[in-house]
Amino acid sequence: MVNRSKKLFLRLWTAVLAVVLLTAGSACADQELREDPDNFFANPDPKYAAFISRTEDFSHSNSFHGVVLIATDDEIILFGGPKGKTREGLPADMHTTYNIGSCTKTFTAVAVFQLIEAGRISLNDPVSRFFPDYKTGEGITIRQMLHMQSGIPDYVNDPEGFWTKVEKGELDAYMTRVFRDDVSDEEFLESLYDAPLYYEPGTQQSYSNTNYYLLGMIIEQVSGVKLCDYFQEHIFDPCGMKNTTSMVVGNETSVPTMFRNLYEEGILDENGYTMQPNSERGAGGVHTCMEDFLAFDRALLSLQLVGSESLEEMMNFEMGYGCGLYPYRGKAFGHSGRDGTYTTQNVIIDSEQFGRVYFLASTPTDAGTYGLDRLMGYVLSLGS
Repeated sequence: MVNRSKKLFLRLWTAVLAVVLLTAGSACADQELREDPDNFFANPDPKYAAFISRTEDFSHSNSFHGVVLIATDDEIILFGGPKGKTREGLPADMHTTYNIGSCTKTFTAVAVFQLIEAGRISLNDPVSRFFPDYKTGEGITIRQMLHMQSGIPDYVNDPEGFWTKVEKGELDAYMTRVFRDDVSDEEFLESLYDAPLYYEPGTQQSYSNTNYYLLGMIIEQVSGVKLCDYFQEHIFDPCGMKNTTSMVVGNETSVPTMFRNLYEEGILDENGYTMQPNSERGAGGVHTCMEDFLAFDRALLSLQLVGSESLEEMMNFEMGYGCGLYPYRGKAFGHSGRDGTYTTQNVIIDSEQFGRVYFLASTPTDAGTYGLDRLMGYVLSLGS
């Protein structure tokens, strides 16, 4: 049973949420959410009852730890913050921020297409236009980097393939420098110029963080501002994302756990947060909350951020990876993110039952990843 003060709070909270989402071009009627056990808030509409009950059961039975938001274009279906805590020890809510890792790539792709629509760059521009000393870049295009078809080695997940100028015995120490933001763009580019490609650009597809790091650098070159400032002006502010930042260290309001090994390896700080605002920009580095993330998704799909041709190219999954998006099983697409102990899923599902459904979830601990994956698997069944 929800007491009167809690009901009043929830009415005010959902009213504010409606205004925020309307600024992103989405219709969100003022709605009263029912408070359920374990920090869940549910839409009381009977048409969602079975789905909500099953989703909450999945969360409980699989020990999900974090936050999850499920919504349509018009309303919230369910928000939950089971076991999630803020730095102040309060239950996690819609404004609690998380490191969304590689989900940042969707933002980077949007920024690239905004510059394309403005006539500043082209999908067919060679990378060498922006980095003239990169002779191999003459055969690599913006389109191929967006679609992970460049063949450039991953500077994070394949350090031996990318940092070829570093002796193998020194590579672990060098990667610690990368994770501590102690490697300059100039050092990065020197290694890029020397790194052999996996394959001829455009002939295959392989996931590489280097593509989106380079795209972030190109956005800065073309716009004349830092990537975080571009995101703020052209994405965060238009979407009303008041609790979202990029290239900021340790400002997440959620609390990471089980990070001792990563701290001892020099990958995370003493509180479990990443330390590389520059050396992951474009490929990662956005910190956001569920309310803001939903506003971004709704704005993107309602063509508030890019036009229809750009969105169509972002969702061109011919070789598996679109542009900052990839397909999930059934009628769904989105992106996952992993950074430190944080895991995030951002999935948009075309369901027959409820229409377009947004599933957003994040956990700040490895212990919550299994529950998140199980929960997502159930929600994805809506699109099967």
